[in-house]
Amino acid sequence: MLNSAAQKGYSLPLHNTTSIYCDSIYPNKNYRIDLAVIDSTHKDENTSNTLFIVSRLSGGRYIPILSDSVFSTTGVLEFADFNNDKIPDILVQYSSDVRSNQAYHLYLVDTAQNKLKKIKGFEAIKNPTYLPQYNLVTNYVMSGQIWTSFYTIKDDTVKDSGIVIYDNQKDDGSYDRDYRKALQSILRKGSMSR
Repeated sequence: MLNSAAQKGYSLPLHNTTSIYCDSIYPNKNYRIDLAVIDSTHKDENTSNTLFIVSRLSGGRYIPILSDSVFSTTGVLEFADFNNDKIPDILVQYSSDVRSNQAYHLYLVDTAQNKLKKIKGFEAIKNPTYLPQYNLVTNYVMSGQIWTSFYTIKDDTVKDSGIVIYDNQKDDGSYDRDYRKALQSILRKGSMSR
């Protein structure tokens, strides 16, 4: 849900704003990203505390092309392709737990249309990594047990394959074998195809 200030642009007196000019990431697009803390004391993951705005320079001023209110514990941004179009997408860090498992909001970037699409449910994937050769998102999560799951992005939503493998931390190759079996099973079933 967009914050009313986000919908109107920069109408709130925001503090702790970070601006990133993205010319080296998106050449000739004149994009700027602003992350502004709305409430630095708010730690409830179900409520937004940060305003995320992507703007484009037009007519001498930056016009928002996407504004969203999100929860973020750190305000960290990362850029990585998550849909195999060779264009870096935007990850806004959602949270990081005591074992350094990091979760993100994901926005797919379409530079041809100057649009971004937020992927629903992506925040549930800790330590996401994109495997372009399979069009899959995977992870490696350290908790009571160390585990990996497999996902795909379908339209604007994450789809879970339902397959989980565990790393027993033994140097016997079992994790690598299980990983390959999981990939084969997913590809054979075609359950993760677009």
